[in-house]
Amino acid sequence: MRFFGGQMSAVTASGNVASGLHPLDPLSKDELESLISALRRDGVIDHRHLIAMLQVEEPSKSALARFRSNQNSESVEKLEKIERAARVTVLDRSTGKVAEIVVTIAGHVVSNKVIEGAKAPVLSVESEMAISAAKHDARVIEALNARGITDIDSVRMEAWPIGAQIPKHLDDGRRIIWTPMWHQPTPESNFYAHPISGLHAIVDIDSGEVLAVENDQQIAIPKTPGPYRQSQTGADVELKPLEIRQPEGVSFSFDGYKANWERWSFRIGFCQREGLVIHDVWFDDGGQLRKIAHRMSIAELVIPYGDPSQGAYRKNAFDTGEFGLGNYTNSLTLGCDCLGEIVYFDVAVANPDGTVREIKNAICTHEEDFGILWKHVDIDGNVEVRRGRRFVVSSIVTINNYEYGYFWYFYQDGSIEFEAKLTGIVLTLADNPGADHVSATELEPGLWAPYHQHILCARLDLDIDSGADEIVGVRNSVVEVDSFAHEMGPKNIYGGAYEISETILKRELDAKRVVDPFKSRFWKVINPNRKNHMGKPVGYKLISGHTTYPLAKPESTIGRRAGFMYQHLWVTKNENNERYPAGDYPFQHPGGAGLPQWTQANRDIENTDVVLWHVFGTNHIPRAEDWPVMPVERTGFHLKPSGFFARSPAIDVAPSVKPCH
Repeated sequence: MRFFGGQMSAVTASGNVASGLHPLDPLSKDELESLISALRRDGVIDHRHLIAMLQVEEPSKSALARFRSNQNSESVEKLEKIERAARVTVLDRSTGKVAEIVVTIAGHVVSNKVIEGAKAPVLSVESEMAISAAKHDARVIEALNARGITDIDSVRMEAWPIGAQIPKHLDDGRRIIWTPMWHQPTPESNFYAHPISGLHAIVDIDSGEVLAVENDQQIAIPKTPGPYRQSQTGADVELKPLEIRQPEGVSFSFDGYKANWERWSFRIGFCQREGLVIHDVWFDDGGQLRKIAHRMSIAELVIPYGDPSQGAYRKNAFDTGEFGLGNYTNSLTLGCDCLGEIVYFDVAVANPDGTVREIKNAICTHEEDFGILWKHVDIDGNVEVRRGRRFVVSSIVTINNYEYGYFWYFYQDGSIEFEAKLTGIVLTLADNPGADHVSATELEPGLWAPYHQHILCARLDLDIDSGADEIVGVRNSVVEVDSFAHEMGPKNIYGGAYEISETILKRELDAKRVVDPFKSRFWKVINPNRKNHMGKPVGYKLISGHTTYPLAKPESTIGRRAGFMYQHLWVTKNENNERYPAGDYPFQHPGGAGLPQWTQANRDIENTDVVLWHVFGTNHIPRAEDWPVMPVERTGFHLKPSGFFARSPAIDVAPSVKPCH
């Protein structure tokens, strides 16, 4: 652990220190290196293979429940251990085949299976190779020269998945990317201010061959700079210092990756595909530990662009499934990304070539004041008020132009919130100044930002009050709750009465639902086998926050490939191999995989182990004020107790020790 002094302080729990004991812990740098070395030593992988993904293999709920039960046992002889294992996704460059290998940390191969028809995600080394190939292609150089650009080093390119928008003469099964381009006049200039319109290379990332160069239109490169660095803007709007100090120390503690704060306990996880993960969430209700969730993550993030112009219509990236969000995790900065008394966690990821990269300060944890928790002033003048506090677990990634912050909040009233913070630089293209460009916003003369949506899908494996049932099987149900008013009459004499209707979602096809603000709709996960003090099933409700609905037509290429986005809620029977809403391998997949495919089985989801998939996001119509760097846009959801407790847990929060002022 590392300690940093000063007004703001931090502790860093390294992967080596915090990992290795619990089956859900992220893989440490040492474990990754040892595992890869063993696979090479035994000839399972060699120079032909690239590592596409390497993540901890999570045990089943029943195995974890036995592990937890045995950990609490006083008898060492009864202690059942789970050997830590990993799932390695490898790409054989000689054949283009993808295989998944399950291997113990000790190097014992449990399984090795080729995944027929799968295409590996875009790997960093492949992006670098494709950009290098495009920059050395004579056709690209000639087209740039025609635009007045003679220094190839001043050209910035990005490697974007082409999705299913493949030119017919190239649609023969190859893994293909395309390269939007920008001009960077000086090393520190914002190159997104200077898009190069109408010029793209299409590259086979298996062979490194530039298959085609599209040079369809030549529009003047926008010249207005978009500076945002302090050294360029001279930004000088300042406030007086705001210091966050906890002179008696923090109110949370860690046992490895297990967090303990207030009455909450849970485990922090991380994987190469999803990034930040929350495991094994419990609440101490008057001395009784009660289970709330097994695993919560953001399983996919897709960005459909709504501009049909040549430079935008292919931009429909699955940032989670096609790139691996965890690969692009930031190393966070004390006092800027996180403010206060911080405990950081480092993480390690495997590079495609088998080397291991450690990301320092990848996950930030801290507690923060969150205003009034509750208050009441009695008629006799007595005032009762409580300050609220929340515990924050966060991580931020950068993928090309955008930053995504994932923030999980735990509150003293027993609720949980997820918030995605979207920032970074809007993607840009060039068009004639004042053009009739109906699907984009003109930010500067000739500089346009296409309309687009950010659609996220949370995978919520909630296990409401199921701690004692995990070995034999979790049993929960999902209820849709709508508010409604009867027509004026005997049931609504004065016109202001309303009721709720509760509908149990019994099968998977019944549970494909959308938000309905006219009915104040929410969904509740209940345990019908556990009753509260009023004889009602205990539960938690899912409340959608800022959300949107996809505007891409379902029959479009992105509509087929991201079919999950057309419902705000899906409920599926829990299966270990159903982890990602667009399927395991969305890169160039024609569509239909994941949730649309699984739910065709129409399995029974009543009083069984279920998973909620909540789809939410934003519809981004860029503003002038989003340039040159977009202020944070927020979207997310809440999980709130609904009959889970006998009364508000916030009542047990003590008044502040010192007077508030």
